[in-house]
Amino acid sequence: MNNTLSKIIRSVVNRFGYEITKCDYLEMKAFAWHLRKLFTTLNITCVLDVGANTGGYRNFLRNHVGFDGLILSFEPVQKNVEQLVTLAKTDLNWIIYDFALGSEDAKKEINIMQSDQMCSFLSPHHEIINELKVSNTIIDNQLVSIRKLDSIISMLNERHKLHNIYLKMDTQGFDLEVIKGAEKTLPLVRALQTEVSIIPVYENMPAFFEIHKILSESNFDITGLFPVTRDSYQRVIEFDCVMINKLN
Repeated sequence: MNNTLSKIIRSVVNRFGYEITKCDYLEMKAFAWHLRKLFTTLNITCVLDVGANTGGYRNFLRNHVGFDGLILSFEPVQKNVEQLVTLAKTDLNWIIYDFALGSEDAKKEINIMQSDQMCSFLSPHHEIINELKVSNTIIDNQLVSIRKLDSIISMLNERHKLHNIYLKMDTQGFDLEVIKGAEKTLPLVRALQTEVSIIPVYENMPAFFEIHKILSESNFDITGLFPVTRDSYQRVIEFDCVMINKLN
């Protein structure tokens, strides 16, 4: 199908409130639609992008969710930080911080995996999901800085005048540590997302129900669950859990 005909068909379909998309993108589209509606309802103006990797979530927000507000990305792996700094030169509303967030202000070694998306403070666990064995293999270690969100929120607010915050966490098994270091900040967060595991891919990573219990006790309710990775049998390995602060 040529581009002109494709554009005409899409335009006609869009007028009736529908959209044509590839089947592979359906889950991503559903997630984007959910966030678009949530961000509009809550008037989200700032996203704290914890575990930015090489900027994929920023691209998702800009290109699919349609969010044009402030993004503060936190990423400790030096190679990834260098890419982020270069990319952020084209987006004045995207700020990079070269450290991790956790439950304490400290320095800690992070495991650099074969796949840069799998880098983690935890060790890989291969007993259940063998398909990730190659990508989730340690090839190096790097000493990085960790800060508590509670320790830096005043500085961030002074610099960026934060309000209507959305907290995104994707730290490869370290999200609970981020939450523990944000006890005083969580009441300021209007909504959040955390990547939680059903099938563990790291040693000693917290289960979904453990994270949900802590966030529920902090007044957050689930608005959506969106699969991130599946195995060859289509079992969900991890999903993004989106939650709203019911008190603000």
